[in-house]
Amino acid sequence: MRNAITHARLMEESESRIENAARGGTPTQVLIARRMLDDLQAYRRWEAEHDRLMRTVASERNRMGQLSALRSTAFSLIHRKALFEYLRDQKVTGRKRHDVFKLVYGERDYAQSVVQEHGNYLRSASSWMCSSHVGLWVLSDGAFEAPLARYEQLYTDYLRAFIDSALEYGPDASSASMRTLLPYLKQQLSLHRRAILKMEDTPLGLPSLGDSFEVPDDPHRIKPT
Repeated sequence: MRNAITHARLMEESESRIENAARGGTPTQVLIARRMLDDLQAYRRWEAEHDRLMRTVASERNRMGQLSALRSTAFSLIHRKALFEYLRDQKVTGRKRHDVFKLVYGERDYAQSVVQEHGNYLRSASSWMCSSHVGLWVLSDGAFEAPLARYEQLYTDYLRAFIDSALEYGPDASSASMRTLLPYLKQQLSLHRRAILKMEDTPLGLPSLGDSFEVPDDPHRIKPT
């Protein structure tokens, strides 16, 4: 049984990951990391939030406890960064963009909501980069390979279906098929989440859990944090 990892090591690995991503990550990772490093105030806020996340992981005194805590952290980060990714990947602009923010933020000022959501995304995406790095390369946890990638894709699909259905966008948004799809996607998220949390200490490189994989009580994070 490998030893648990200290809080200091978790933060050291995380800070190093941001610096390395700024120099040689994917284009998206480079953009996120450079924006964090170029804005001291934003970096300090991220650092304080990430420190709390890593303290939760480090507070577990054995390896399996730390794996479970880090996996739970990964779920929350996937949820937090998903709205901005939806807006970006679906190229949501104009009236629909206003409607999405009204759905999520209520009657709050639109411009302030956009700024807040972008900041949430940068910090969450940064912590996701660090957490997945720790999971893969420090703790060698196979859950951070195919299982969490599958969960992230299912969550993306669920959020898109939820928003489009709630706002009645798209040709099938208000159809019976859309209403049927949402509970199915929610169930798949639930099954995957539960199975990931139950995974034993799984080495890297093992086959995916596939579709044998549960969704958080409020998976779309419709109230901002």
